[in-house]
Amino acid sequence: MTEEMKKNWQDTNVTIPGNQGSYETIINGKRKTALQNLADRYKRFSIMGIVLIMLSASYCFNPNIFPGDFRWRIFMGVAFGIYALIASVMDIWLYNGIQSIDVVKMPVTEVIRKALFYKKRHLQFIAVLLPIVLGIIGAIAWKSDNIYFRLGITFGVLIGCAVGVFQLLNFLSDYRTIISDK
Repeated sequence: MTEEMKKNWQDTNVTIPGNQGSYETIINGKRKTALQNLADRYKRFSIMGIVLIMLSASYCFNPNIFPGDFRWRIFMGVAFGIYALIASVMDIWLYNGIQSIDVVKMPVTEVIRKALFYKKRHLQFIAVLLPIVLGIIGAIAWKSDNIYFRLGITFGVLIGCAVGVFQLLNFLSDYRTIISDK
């Protein structure tokens, strides 16, 4: 019996060669986990929101971007800046939440619970932000009397929707990976 236990113990020290390279690439940062991908995406989107806030100030003074009189352009620039600020704050909050998930120290149920919580908040944030941005875009299109400007807005919305859906699917894929791997 002791010889069999000794052999089993020694067998546990054998590493599996196929997994060794993959484990080292994760540790050395060459391959990211779904949690790291999510956190990186939220961080990038938050930074993008800050850049949009800075751009919204320049929009106020350019009549080619926001049509209408100066007060209307100021109003739309401020509205767009506030939208970008809200989106950036929401993304940084999600980033901090995803960063707080520690798969080493937390039980599996806790990791899944937190991932589901942040996935739900992500979708709720979209439900809040989408009507705001559509209202801003609609107001800009309504104020413009140039057909080409309105066509540009229409194509921009279509392209933006396609990119947005693609990014949302990437986010949901990472959440699915986190929840299914645990």
